[in-house]
Parts: sequence; C-alpha cells; structure tokens
Amino acid sequence: MTTLSHKNDRIELRIEAAKKKLLVYAASLRNMNVTSFMLDSAFKEAERIITERANFALSPKQWKEFCEILDRPAREIPRLKKLFSKKTLFDE
Repeated sequence: MTTLSHKNDRIELRIEAAKKKLLVYAASLRNMNVTSFMLDSAFKEAERIITERANFALSPKQWKEFCEILDRPAREIPRLKKLFSKKTLFDE
C-alpha cells in the first residue's frame, strides 16, 4: 500500500536580489530548482548541527577524566529522592 504525502506547509522569506541571484545560479549548477536547492541545503545543515550536538570527541586525557567521573559512585540527592518517591498517574 502506497501512502501519498502532500505538501501543505509553506515557508516564505524575503531576500535581497543579489542573494536570490546567487541561490538561483547555485541551484542551476546542480540542475535543481531554487526550492529544492534551498531545502536540500537547509536539511543538510540541520542534520550537521544535530549530529554535532549528539556526538562529541574527547582527547585521551578528557576521555580518561570522563570515564573516571562516570565510574564514581552515585551520590544521593535528597530532593530528587523525594520527587521520585511520590506517586504518579502511571503508578496505578
């Protein structure tokens, strides 16, 4: 079974003529229309930003410190203990 997807939402923006000309030219170099070019570029940048936040690199020294912190015994935080000891809607 095939599900059709309809494009109902719009994004409108104002742009300087010189910048629009640049986008039109860049899109033409990729054999794309400006909308497809802008969406493709925006999604790639969005994925890059999200990945940048989700993944991080540490030097060997930082990695060692990070692991030492993770290996420390958990400390009790009274306010959190009190919060999680209360009944919730899901406890029924």
